Amino acid sequence: MNGEQSGLGSSEPTARTARLAAAHITAGSAVCETYLVKSKESRTTKGGKPFLRLRIGDRTGALDCMVWEDAERLARRFEVGDLVIVRGRATEYQGVVQLEAADVQKAPPGGTDPRAFLPATYRDVEELKGFLQFHVDSVYDPHYRTLLQAVFENQEFLARFADAPAAKTFHHAYLGGLLEHTVTVADLCDHVSQQYGRVNRDLLIATALLHDVGKVDELSFERSIDYSEAGKFLGHVILGVTFVSEKASSIPGFPEDKLRLLLHAIVSHHGELEWGSPKRPKTIEALILHHVDNLDAKVKGFLEIVEGSRDAEWTDLRNLFRRPLHVPKASHQELGFLPPEEGPDSEGF
Repeated sequence: MNGEQSGLGSSEPTARTARLAAAHITAGSAVCETYLVKSKESRTTKGGKPFLRLRIGDRTGALDCMVWEDAERLARRFEVGDLVIVRGRATEYQGVVQLEAADVQKAPPGGTDPRAFLPATYRDVEELKGFLQFHVDSVYDPHYRTLLQAVFENQEFLARFADAPAAKTFHHAYLGGLLEHTVTVADLCDHVSQQYGRVNRDLLIATALLHDVGKVDELSFERSIDYSEAGKFLGHVILGVTFVSEKASSIPGFPEDKLRLLLHAIVSHHGELEWGSPKRPKTIEALILHHVDNLDAKVKGFLEIVEGSRDAEWTDLRNLFRRPLHVPKASHQELGFLPPEEGPDSEGF
């Protein structure tokens, strides 16, 4: 048996009560565990020696993994998106924990669900589905309600919608993120509609629930969260408009003027041309949707950055907002902004 085919022998993970989650790795820890390869870079030192820089992780988080020895041979064993067994030791570099791997080998097929290594919402998915159904049922306009039912009462579509992330990065970039984001946007739009006159609440709620349906096809999330071919070519706005248009066309007598207002809100929900919006909002419902959608994305993005700095008062400036963000020490956990700390036996959110 040659080196490429040999296993790790006694070094392979054995049955135990809990796996070593990425978030629980500390400097000095000996590691022999299965993780998902999120990125892979082949580099060379100043002296010309090749090495690998990997980003590996699971549902709890991710960290860098350096392979200094035999990098070229080990690199042929796996690709981004593969599950690998990593054997090495955790160190600390510039205040950040990373792994120095002595061996990296593709995990054998079967026995492990790759999706278990993707981050996921810590909220109860069935509860979120209930909130989604509540908003569908709250729409009185017969045409918009029929359209929403045609979309969300399709169990195959609903299952995929409930699994989908809302983004590859930045905000809600985890399984269940799209459902969580959609429910929050609908909640906020419902509240805003009660504050101002002349807002068509049924139209607003319908657009809130449908504005990101294109992300189900824009993103792939079977082994890792990335853009699908359709997502790369078209993006979720065009995919969403196409999807909703086709659903509406299957409903006899769906009024063109109502569909036009709905599609306008979807196509303009990014707000500005430079933000990837084909059109800017021209109705009050489209304007509200844009700002509510942006609010939830920004707040969630902020809190996800803060979550990574639980033990600090300030984050660094390497983040979406390009500035240090304040982390309240005493209240951020108690106020429910962040998911609960994981216990030693936890495998994820």
